[in-house]
Amino acid sequence: MENFFRCGPFSATSKDQRVLFEDVALYLPASAFAMLSGPSGCGKSTLLKMAAGLVHTPGARRELAGTRFTDEMLPVWRSRVLLMMQDAPVLTGDVEANLHFPYRFANAGTRCFDMDQARSLLDRAGLGHIAMDHDALQLSGGERHRLALVRAVLWSPDVILADEPLSGLDSVNSLRCVDMLLEFAHRPGRAVLCVMHETGYNSMADISFKLEQGELVRY
Repeated sequence: MENFFRCGPFSATSKDQRVLFEDVALYLPASAFAMLSGPSGCGKSTLLKMAAGLVHTPGARRELAGTRFTDEMLPVWRSRVLLMMQDAPVLTGDVEANLHFPYRFANAGTRCFDMDQARSLLDRAGLGHIAMDHDALQLSGGERHRLALVRAVLWSPDVILADEPLSGLDSVNSLRCVDMLLEFAHRPGRAVLCVMHETGYNSMADISFKLEQGELVRY
C-alpha cells in the first residue's frame, strides 16, 4: 500500500532560531525498510519525534493504513508508531521489567507479553547470555540499544522509527540488528524508518531519504 504511513507537514527551528526544515512530510509504503540521512544538526531526530507524535505539531495530518488520527487520538498513534530514541533509555529495574512495561498501559489493547518470544529476540540480538533479572542500568550503551530494539520488535507496532539504532555496536551486532529491522519491516502491514550514519547498509534500504537545506529528498 503506497502511503501506508503518512504524516506532516512539519516545520522546525533550532534553539538558536535557525530553520531546520519547513513543510516536510513523510510517506512510507507498507513492508518497506527506509533510511534517513543528512548532516549533523539538520533535524533528523526532531523529525522522527514529530512523526511519532512526541512534539506538538499544529496543522500536521497523520494517517496509517488509511485511517486518519486526530490530535485526540495521539495516544493510540504513539502505540502504533514507536520511536526508538537515540540514547536508548532504560528504566530502573531488570531486563524483564524493561521489556514488560509497555503492556501495562491501556493502549496495549490485546497485546500480551510473551516471555518465550522475548527470550528468542534477546538471543537474536546477541543478548541471550543476559539474565532476565539482570539490572538494566548496568547494561552497556550497545546492550541498551539492542534491548530497545528487542522491546520494539516484541511490541510489534505498525511502524518503527529508529534513531541511530546501531550506536555503540560492533560489526557483528550491527548486522544482527539490521537483520532484525529488515525482517520486521518486510512483514505485511509494517514499516521501518532508520536514521543511520553507517553507509555500508544503504544498499539494503527499499527507500532512502536525505534531509538537507530544510528539505526532505527521496532518492
